Amino acid sequence: WFCVILLCSDIVHMASYAPLFVNDNDRKWTPDAIVFNSWQQYGTPSYWMQTFFGESSGAVIHPVRLNSSYSGSLAASAITWRDNEDIFLRIKIVNFGPNTVNLTLSATGLEAGVDTSRSAVTVLTSNYSLDENSFDDPLKVKPVKSGLASAAEEMQAMLVPYSFTSYDLALDEYGELVADM
Repeated sequence: WFCVILLCSDIVHMASYAPLFVNDNDRKWTPDAIVFNSWQQYGTPSYWMQTFFGESSGAVIHPVRLNSSYSGSLAASAITWRDNEDIFLRIKIVNFGPNTVNLTLSATGLEAGVDTSRSAVTVLTSNYSLDENSFDDPLKVKPVKSGLASAAEEMQAMLVPYSFTSYDLALDEYGELVADM
């Protein structure tokens, strides 16, 4: 249920998703973003991906290196972006494989330290890779955001199977940096 737009969305300032809406009474396939009927609606996992990527459009892209025995089941990108007055290094990783992956995330070249009080991790996953949202369970697959007390220039990360994980490291300032994984 992951969107293919994952890596290129970092450089796209505006994007559209098609098909955006589908009436539940005439649903022929599942990549739609929003499902509705006469009285209710819900966002699909694709909707949540598009919403998440829309939050940080117009960002600065940074090089990423993946060094893992699971590199074949991972895709990653790193950007810096502003949210009001705050600056974040956002490291996004998709684990599209069936194994939990443990990594060391290392950002080099930061001009300022990482603020753990404003840093967060967001995970979009489900116990079953083909899970979908429904009218009965509209939030079965949704992003879950939590604080990141271990946020630092170098930190351990765990990626659950079939997941999208985003690490938002709050920075005071940033310079040229490289994200190693």
